[in-house]
Amino acid sequence: MQKFINFVVGEVTNLAVGYLAGLTASTLVSNFFVKKRLANLWGLTAKREAVAKDDYEWLMFVASYVIGLLVMVSVNYLMKKYRKPAPTIVAEDRNIGNPE
Repeated sequence: MQKFINFVVGEVTNLAVGYLAGLTASTLVSNFFVKKRLANLWGLTAKREAVAKDDYEWLMFVASYVIGLLVMVSVNYLMKKYRKPAPTIVAEDRNIGNPE
């Protein structure tokens, strides 16, 4: 049962971290850029930098990739740092294969 609980907690944590990374990328791009469309007169009345729809989608893709990569690297670093090292087995007699 403990193994199942650890699995569920790990999956929930992974999904939460992934969701927050995607949300951060989306918010970052939408804070600085806006799509050109009729509502903002194709960028003439926009308060932020107006870009074409394709450029906006590419910015979203690049931002989500970079932020996702940073999150993966940082989580990997933290897991290596806090994971307990496996115990090493040391043979007491070094001449196990060579009896004298």
